[in-house]
Amino acid sequence: MVASSSQPSGSSLSTVIGDQKRWSGTATSLKNSIERARRIVLWLGVLGAILATMAAQLAHVSEIEQIKASRAIHSGLAMALGYLGAAALAVVAVVRQWKLGHERTQAWALSRAGSESLKREIYRYRTQSGPYSSANADLELLNQRDEVLKKLEPYQKYIVNPQPSTTNTPGLLDAAGYLNERVGANVKFYYDRANQYIRTLNLLNSAEFTLAILGALLGAAVTLTGTQTYGAWVAVITTITGALAAHALAQRYEQLTITYRATAQRLEGAVARWQAAASKNLSDLVESCENILLEENQGWIAGADRQ
Repeated sequence: MVASSSQPSGSSLSTVIGDQKRWSGTATSLKNSIERARRIVLWLGVLGAILATMAAQLAHVSEIEQIKASRAIHSGLAMALGYLGAAALAVVAVVRQWKLGHERTQAWALSRAGSESLKREIYRYRTQSGPYSSANADLELLNQRDEVLKKLEPYQKYIVNPQPSTTNTPGLLDAAGYLNERVGANVKFYYDRANQYIRTLNLLNSAEFTLAILGALLGAAVTLTGTQTYGAWVAVITTITGALAAHALAQRYEQLTITYRATAQRLEGAVARWQAAASKNLSDLVESCENILLEENQGWIAGADRQ
């Protein structure tokens, strides 16, 4: 909701909005690429372990069988599965090197940080909060833009330019507009994303638990029967379980679920305190909420940088 008929300077604000969209698109593109690469690593790693085990067992069968035709069939199939398993694991190594390197992860983290920093300044400007309550608001906005873009210079090669937009430059916001457009939208985002992450984490945990039970049963079968065939599959199950756990850790499902829910609750608390105050100064609300969002963004970046 736009508060006032007065409009900010279209040139400075539209420039910063354009930069924010550009780096937001860049962060999204890198995020999608990295998450896709992580899924490839997960599933090809699992597939490679399964195929390699099947190849080893078929090769063993071909050695002990006495019928020549049968031996030839099993030997050829074992070789084919072995090659496929090796190829899958080779692709995993390539994907890790080229798509999951530290530079790309850091580029994603800092692109998102730059986008969120610019968005923070846009909303402070549109509510005339903090340094934007003076007559030099436009100059301050452009100065803040320069500081943000300076930090992003090493990652210009990843830039994704947004589609041309004919949307008018937004105007100033009052308290109701800020609460709806900025705070309400972020609270919904954090709760929705936290719920999505916890569902995914629960699925992965259920899969790990099921595999652990299966591994225990196969281990017992090895002990009771002395059949080493089962032992090979215990190793495969252990590998798959580890791959699922590593994927969940890389995606930070548990950490981000906690952080996102806590951030949403902190925003709700800041709004409640502002509404309960005798003097409802818009700048107080904006600075409180923006500081909460800033802390979340900094925590997200620190976690991503450790990957």
